[in-house]
Amino acid sequence: MENSNRITVILGTFLVAIGVVFLLLNLIPGVNMGQTWPVIFFFLTVAFYLPSLLWPSARRGLAGLFIPGSIMLVLGLIFLYNVLTRDWASWAYAWLLIPGGVGLGLMLGANIGGWGRGPAQTGLWLMGVDLGLFALFATIFGDNVIIRTFGPVVIILAGVVILVRVFRK
Repeated sequence: MENSNRITVILGTFLVAIGVVFLLLNLIPGVNMGQTWPVIFFFLTVAFYLPSLLWPSARRGLAGLFIPGSIMLVLGLIFLYNVLTRDWASWAYAWLLIPGGVGLGLMLGANIGGWGRGPAQTGLWLMGVDLGLFALFATIFGDNVIIRTFGPVVIILAGVVILVRVFRK
């Protein structure tokens, strides 16, 4: 199949899938679109991730799409948490996870696109520092018991990882 036809088929299939999901969500009794709208971000994630997986010959260049795709994934997870818990005040510190999405995208892009070890390590460090900052602010400002427990656990794990790395050398 020609590339232009492949793109058209994939786009059409993607739009049909989104339409079917939203139709089902609107028809299922008790399901409110006001609670399921973060699903849009997961569809956008798939839309950004798919090209580099579907066109191996252009994988190196298309792997950069993992960065915006990972940002969409992180936003979808944040909004899903907000919708499910109604903890909208968590946006005061939840936005700190967005640079971690950039780090995740950088790691995925480097590994799948064959960019080398440097970008993958940069992405890993960006994710780690970002998660640590999020944990710190979540521990201080979080109102939800899940977040107030998650923060200190991440801080403890970060300390353990650093200590293990030091003593392994």
